[in-house]
This record gives sequence, C-alpha cells and structure tokens, in this order.
Amino acid sequence: MAVDTAAPQDELVGFVLGTSDHAGYTIELAQDRRAMASLTLAGLVALVLRPRVALRVLRTRVRPWACRLARRRAAVVTPQRAGPAAAAHVAVMTALAVRPDWRKTGIGVLLVDRFVELVRDAGARWAEAQTSTGPMGATGFYERLGWEAGTQRPAPDGDHVRTYRRGLGAE
Repeated sequence: MAVDTAAPQDELVGFVLGTSDHAGYTIELAQDRRAMASLTLAGLVALVLRPRVALRVLRTRVRPWACRLARRRAAVVTPQRAGPAAAAHVAVMTALAVRPDWRKTGIGVLLVDRFVELVRDAGARWAEAQTSTGPMGATGFYERLGWEAGTQRPAPDGDHVRTYRRGLGAE
C-alpha cells in the first residue's frame, strides 16, 4: 500500500495485490473449504446487492467457470509439483490501483517495484499482470517499465486484455 502521510488522516493513495506462486495459491485455496465458502458467500451477497452486476456475471462468466470446473473435476489434480515446473513459480499481480489525483507521480512504479522485489525474494521466476487494451487499461505503463507484452485476447465481458510478463532473474 502507498499512504499519504502528509494528509490529516494517512490516506491510502494506491495498492498492489498479487501472489508469489499463483498455481500454489490456487491449489491451496481450492483445498481450503472454509475460505472457499467464505469467498462464495461474500460474492453472492455482493451480487444480490448489485443486480445489474449479477446479470452481467451470469451473462459473461458463469458458462466459462462451469466449463473450467468440469475440466478440473475430470482431470486428476495433485498438489505436489514434479519436474522442472516445480521451480518455475509464476507471480501474478492481480490488482494495481492508484488514486486518479496521484497518478503520474511515480507511486505506481514504486508499488510495482516493491511487488517484484517481494515475489522475487519469495522464489518467483516470472511475474505476470493483465490489463485492458482499451482506454482504461495500463498497456503503456507496463511497456514503459519494460514488461514483455503477450498476445491480446478477448475477455468474457467483451473487453480485450493483454498479459504482460517480466523475468525476475538477477538484475
């Protein structure tokens, strides 16, 4: 998190959220029934309180999630990793947000740099982030930071996203 300590009540101006081993995190979360139940309940309550969002989720997300769940149930999933993939932890930056009045001040760069430092120290070999390619996206930001642009693809909600990737070897 980035906080404006000069404000009367230390105001949050930005944050970054992610995992240092996305596959490991996903496996662990899927095995934690209490966490899954809690997340499911929170999501359902949020959708009940926002019917327009609920309709959009039903229209764009339910079918892909159901297909993905069916494929996972059909496959044998083992939590242990084997072979070369065992060492290739991929960190995923899930969210990066900076208040509009604090953009272009370097806060986003500092947050990304700190995320990269933390996940590298945790053993990640790569970091990934996704962003919209439209006007609300941050493609230019990641390109200025030297992240490698992947392919653009359509998202279920009709937007287009691009995955950016950065190697975390010694710099």
